[in-house]
Amino acid sequence: MRRRAMTHSVMGIDIGGTKLLMVAQRTGDGGPLIRRLATGGATTPDEIEAAIEGFVAEHHLTPAYMGIAVPGLIEDGRVTVCDVLPKLNGWRGPAATGISHILVNDIRCALAEEAAGLAESPTIAVMLCGTAVGSAYLHQGRVVRGCRGWAGEIGYMPVPTPQGILRLDELAGGAAIVRATGLSPAQVHAALAAGDTTVRQIVDAAGEAFGLAIATLVNILNPDTLRAAGGTLGYPGYWDTALATARTHSLPELWDSCAVDRIKDPELVVARGALRLAAAAADGAPWVRQYV
Repeated sequence: MRRRAMTHSVMGIDIGGTKLLMVAQRTGDGGPLIRRLATGGATTPDEIEAAIEGFVAEHHLTPAYMGIAVPGLIEDGRVTVCDVLPKLNGWRGPAATGISHILVNDIRCALAEEAAGLAESPTIAVMLCGTAVGSAYLHQGRVVRGCRGWAGEIGYMPVPTPQGILRLDELAGGAAIVRATGLSPAQVHAALAAGDTTVRQIVDAAGEAFGLAIATLVNILNPDTLRAAGGTLGYPGYWDTALATARTHSLPELWDSCAVDRIKDPELVVARGALRLAAAAADGAPWVRQYV
């Protein structure tokens, strides 16, 4: 995919299970405008649209395009399934703003951002582990989409456990850690800092599950690059456990040919990817279609 410089004022919107992150880039401006608001399971499309309209009005923006990242499945320009924000199901994006937009799966947005700095035809896997777990892939520069465009739902990977078969989301995601510990994310951090062995074991077990998912992608997809991000990786010890587990359970030749690393700007990677896709859509770049 050939990447083009931004020639229009555009916006990137990252809608997540705990936050709404809006980024706007004016043509000719140096730094982007950024606003972050809280979300939750009860967040509605009306609330999201009002936040976007407020951001646009406050900064007197006239964006040519918006890229909107959603943590769920997108089909024919609407949200089909969004587990973490169920009231978005069926949403087609903010029509009242009058701004052209594209809805894109959030991890595909991260994929677009991470692939931009790589060679022309990379084979890359991107994994995000926040409230839940997801992934997206490029094979020789082309998005791996699946028959309905939904490839990448690794959070639904079945994992045998003593409690029966569970989904990866239920073992490795941030919501799983909060549920298992009975603590808020801030309290989990505090417990780890205090040396709480029970919380340490729970976080290590979650990291191990995420590491097995990394190994699965390395073994099946043979990517040359795998990058990961998400708030859950911020728990001390989680990423180290995941990385050690992945290395142990990957075929050595495949592991050695893959550069595995954390995304350098995890907070903004999805919004920046949405921004990049919006700019390309405004320019009429054909490669954008494979992401939506």
